[in-house]
Amino acid sequence: MKEERLAVLSMVEKGIITVDEAERLLKAMNETAFNDKEESVLSKAGANISSFAKIAAEKAEKMIDDAKPVVKKAVDDTTPKMRKLSEKATELTNKIVGNVSKKKNADSEYEVSDDDFEKGVNIVPLSKNEISTTEETDNKEEKE
Repeated sequence: MKEERLAVLSMVEKGIITVDEAERLLKAMNETAFNDKEESVLSKAGANISSFAKIAAEKAEKMIDDAKPVVKKAVDDTTPKMRKLSEKATELTNKIVGNVSKKKNADSEYEVSDDDFEKGVNIVPLSKNEISTTEETDNKEEKE
């Protein structure tokens, strides 16, 4: 860069260019030098970032490769257990559904007979006033 400046000053001294032209040339050279430095810094930063990304990708790939057998073993170990749990859940569900169906059938087939009631007890419907009084008494007894 120094040699180029000296060349411009030499041209002014010899009368090849004017002082104004020399000034413009020196400014342009400074801007170019600044841009070159800027490009150099950005280029180095880009190279560093690229290098870091490459290293990170390689490490991530290695971690994934290392994890594959561990994950496969975990899946292989849990699959039979999950199948057994699923079978038991299905079995219990079917049993519950069967019991509910049997109860529904039993309830619908059951007929009320005189044997279902106490002998000598008469059931008398309560009026609305008697029902509310009974409920109030029950609530008081629960609080005590």
